[in-house]
Amino acid sequence: MSSKISLNDRHTDATQKLILGTAIELLETAGVTNLTVRAVAKRARMSERTIFRYFPSRDEFLDAVAADAVSRMHTPAPPASIKELLNYPEPLYRAFEANASLVIAGLHTEIFQRVRVEAARERWDAVSALINKRAGKRSKKERKIASTNINYYLSASTWHYYRSNFELSLDDTIACAKSAIGVIVADISG
Repeated sequence: MSSKISLNDRHTDATQKLILGTAIELLETAGVTNLTVRAVAKRARMSERTIFRYFPSRDEFLDAVAADAVSRMHTPAPPASIKELLNYPEPLYRAFEANASLVIAGLHTEIFQRVRVEAARERWDAVSALINKRAGKRSKKERKIASTNINYYLSASTWHYYRSNFELSLDDTIACAKSAIGVIVADISG
């Protein structure tokens, strides 16, 4: 069995990357309202039919765009310990900052829910597991509230709110999130 990739497979991969790259570019520069198959086709200089060959429905297209957006954000792996959790805002917020236009574009769009689920679910589960392990004697409700509050501080929405509404520097934004998470962890560990 040959491990060589056929010319057709390379063409297929390149076309799919072109479609998704063009969609991400449109999302960052023009917002989701302009993220249509027609607009992507026009900008990528291909037919709409070609796009529908790769993504048969709008939902499949948006799911693929969301997955590509998440991979381009380069967010860190979920924290594996309480120590990592307490320091997690720094690498996470730095990843948001490095990809600010993409993160912001995804915050207030129909892509947001798809990106949020794709990017955050693993992180949410990891935080819940850490809190459950750390505070197993606390009630289920208390652990859920603590995990939810921590996940709030580990969200792109919170990062953006600190940066835009309070006009904090990135370092101050990270310090705020670390402080809040530290208080929550100390309280639930109590």
